[in-house]
Amino acid sequence: MELRLLGPVELVAGAGPVDLGGPRQRTVLSVLALNKNRVTPVARLVDAVWGATPPSTARSQVQICISGLRKVLDGAGAAAAIRTKAPGYLLELDDAALDSARFARMVAEARELSAGGRLAQASGTLRGALALWRGAALTGIDSDVVRRDAVVLEDHRMAAEEERLRIDLELGRHEEISGELRALVEAQPLREKLHSLLMLALYRSGRQAEALQVFRRARTVLVDEVGVEPGAELQDLVRAILNRDPALGVPETTRAPVREPVRPAPAAPPSAVPRHLPAGIADFTGRDMQIAEIKDLLSGDRDPFAVPIVSIAGRGGVGKSSLAVRIAHELGDAYPDGHLYADLREPGEDRTPELHARFLRALGVPGTAVPEDRRERAEMYRTRTAGKRLLVVLDDVAGEEQVLPLLPGSPSCAVVVTSRARLSGLPGAHRVDVDVFDVGHALELLGRIIGPDRVAAERAAAVELVDFCDGLPLALRIAGARLASRPHWRIGDLVRRLGDEAGRLDELAHRGIELRSNIALTYHGLAARGQRLFRLIALVEAPDFPAWTAAALLDIDVPAASEVLESLVDAQVLDTVVYPGEHEVRYRFHDLIRVYARERLQERETDEDRHEALTRLLGAWLELAEDAHRQEYGGDYTVLHGDAPRWRPPGRAVPVDPLVWWENERRVVPAAIRQAAAAGLDELCWDLALTSVTMFEAKGYFDEWHETSRLALELAERAGNDRGRAAMLYSLGSLHLAQRRLEKAEECFAEALTLFALQGDDHGRALVLRNAAFVDWLRRDRAASVRKYDEALDLMRAAGDRIGAAHVLCNLARIRIDEGAESGAVHLLDEALAISRHAGCLRVEAQVLYRFTELHLQADKIDLARPALHRVLRIVRQIGDRVGEAYALHGLGLVRYREGRLDNAEATLAHALVAARGVGELFVEARIRFTLGEIAKAKGDGQAAQTQLVDAAELFERLESAVWQAKSLVLLSEIHVAGGDADRAREEAERAARLLPGPAVA
Repeated sequence: MELRLLGPVELVAGAGPVDLGGPRQRTVLSVLALNKNRVTPVARLVDAVWGATPPSTARSQVQICISGLRKVLDGAGAAAAIRTKAPGYLLELDDAALDSARFARMVAEARELSAGGRLAQASGTLRGALALWRGAALTGIDSDVVRRDAVVLEDHRMAAEEERLRIDLELGRHEEISGELRALVEAQPLREKLHSLLMLALYRSGRQAEALQVFRRARTVLVDEVGVEPGAELQDLVRAILNRDPALGVPETTRAPVREPVRPAPAAPPSAVPRHLPAGIADFTGRDMQIAEIKDLLSGDRDPFAVPIVSIAGRGGVGKSSLAVRIAHELGDAYPDGHLYADLREPGEDRTPELHARFLRALGVPGTAVPEDRRERAEMYRTRTAGKRLLVVLDDVAGEEQVLPLLPGSPSCAVVVTSRARLSGLPGAHRVDVDVFDVGHALELLGRIIGPDRVAAERAAAVELVDFCDGLPLALRIAGARLASRPHWRIGDLVRRLGDEAGRLDELAHRGIELRSNIALTYHGLAARGQRLFRLIALVEAPDFPAWTAAALLDIDVPAASEVLESLVDAQVLDTVVYPGEHEVRYRFHDLIRVYARERLQERETDEDRHEALTRLLGAWLELAEDAHRQEYGGDYTVLHGDAPRWRPPGRAVPVDPLVWWENERRVVPAAIRQAAAAGLDELCWDLALTSVTMFEAKGYFDEWHETSRLALELAERAGNDRGRAAMLYSLGSLHLAQRRLEKAEECFAEALTLFALQGDDHGRALVLRNAAFVDWLRRDRAASVRKYDEALDLMRAAGDRIGAAHVLCNLARIRIDEGAESGAVHLLDEALAISRHAGCLRVEAQVLYRFTELHLQADKIDLARPALHRVLRIVRQIGDRVGEAYALHGLGLVRYREGRLDNAEATLAHALVAARGVGELFVEARIRFTLGEIAKAKGDGQAAQTQLVDAAELFERLESAVWQAKSLVLLSEIHVAGGDADRAREEAERAARLLPGPAVA
């Protein structure tokens, strides 16, 4: 009996394949097989079968599937069984009966043979392993969960293929494999390793010029399709070929075997083995069962395709970190490639890019080679950890979202995570709960700190001390430290002190451990200005803050405030942090210190003092946000401001790079808006919220956009601030428009127009009319759209909003393009482009250039559209406009489609789809799927075209885009005609006709 996953999923027993039943049973069996001999939770099976929308009967239907599969296995006489084991099911199956397990075992055997110098046998073993594949992994299973595992299997397949080719090169088979490598490069043009192997094979075959041509083609593909230069390995190799480096020759047969392709020495020195672990504690106590359990898991047999993960959970101070560090040190020899460690205690703060960069540097990647793009960093991190035996310790994480991006790329690695929460969402993680000490272990720890004789002499008092500490190791350590530093104290003396519940936390503090009495002692040792700043910093609700924050709170200049801040750092009540790519030091409180600071704030500062300090702080955020907006747009364009007081730190320069400033303050600015709302600062709240749309819109931060605008609107309504209400209705309407919720957008714009008119605010009316006109255009009401655009243009010019006027001109040009009035569109776009370049507004320049490309494409002027789109792509990446990047990539995909480069167009559109989905930009996602459907139709792949077009039509329907929905349906009708399904073709055509009762527009 054999269960096969490396191709179409099938069970073979006796004379041939066995009927596995319907799609659900096949999906359930696939998931169980991928997790064989381990418990698969029912929740994972439900997710695999139904995704995010399971029926209420999902669990019972899974039970039915399990029952059916058991009958199939029994009927086939299969040497496998499905066991019920909480919280799910377990498939018992030998490795020999699963082709994916046999493949993994053979690959591992080949690597051992290669390491031992038996290259010919290693190559043969790898060929045998690859022969197990019958096509794409897990074919026929329509499940996102299974599809993700299939991608992992395919990656292992390609890694084995590359390993086999590398070995064949070492065996001198370069001429034999050149043709095979060419075919693989054509099929996988973005895998740099294949290009490297082909170049080496050609060079050794005496074909140096062809090898260099391979590099040129590789660079063209990488730059055109992904926008990156070739990596260091390819660039080093091409230099070695140009220099005819002797190291590129075929290795001597007597030479010691190597594991990597022969290539010139890397530019960077070999990486040291990272050893990031903190020191273990000498008085570590107990946890023997947990240590044995975790060590067994991390050093015993394991799933050949899954990274083993241990999740240690328990309350704060229970010793999770000490346990994790202890285990990591004890397993040092089992993970010879080193340890990576990260403390992730900051809740709600996404430190993934920073940690990827730090880990990559530790693994030997030069700092200059660490990619800026977070996805590329993640990919490089997984690549660098592949094949290594590396232990990663992630300490004090808040949730699964912090862990998943930091998982290594190879099952030979392992991960230990500590958290106060049980991380049930980590797939396949082995959970270990850590509780407080029982009396025996607690007394043992106390004895290690103060001496066992001292504990034995006062055992009853020691037990009482354990009770007061609730068995919590952190509290015991503090109590023990106090007793150790005072040998003349009896244990009973401290017990009597702890008997006063009101002062218990004051007693449980010792020499820098963060409990109340220690904070109080430090606080009282500060100078008067330091104490006041300590109290006022409690007003800051952001996770960290720059030095000028102290200046705003104290109403002094930044240098003087920095001196006070440093006194708090010296007193260890503040931490400093510098993020990668930043030069400015930032500061942050520990949570317990913040609690104490808030107590002192309420006790010492009057209501008036607190209000004035908060107003200065939030006014400074508003001032800097305005600076960033002005640099982005070339002035106070496309935005409104109120009369809330600003506070500019004396000597503080405006943000040098608004993109970097917005990104750095992404968490802080929304927190400031929330504080303004909570404090009732309505004018400041709506102004900061509207100015922040600069960041939210370009980055696709729609949740923050909605939350902050809604908060400011509710506050403005309570305060009777009609202009603030109008501004926030305009902001929310713009958000609804960006997400194509047209009815809600219209409602917001109508009310905002009325309020702005009552206020006599023509600039506000112009901004609303500009966006309301776009709603009319989407609804195919050309006349209404043009009227509103014309009125908005007049009002923009009267208000001096040059960029707003340029934006209106750009949109009017769109209407001219739709009408086929090319010359009129060009005139409007030329004027808009001149305005945006004169103001230095790259964002609007990119939008105007993109509109030019639409004009060029409509006129079939591909040679003009292509360079314009490349310019647009450079701009949006430079300014961090993620939404604009999705549009630009879609435009490039269209150009390549029009050029007849269908495969290149598909690859580019795949990148565009990832970009669009990353920012939740549904309209461009739908347009991309429509174009992918057109390409699939052109290639004769009716099924793929139908899938893309159905998805596109559904998205257009959600977005109320009748024209594009109708276009999708018309194309679907044509596909059904080609497939001979006249009834469905007629149905789709009739639906399209109902959507467009009048003449369709482009």
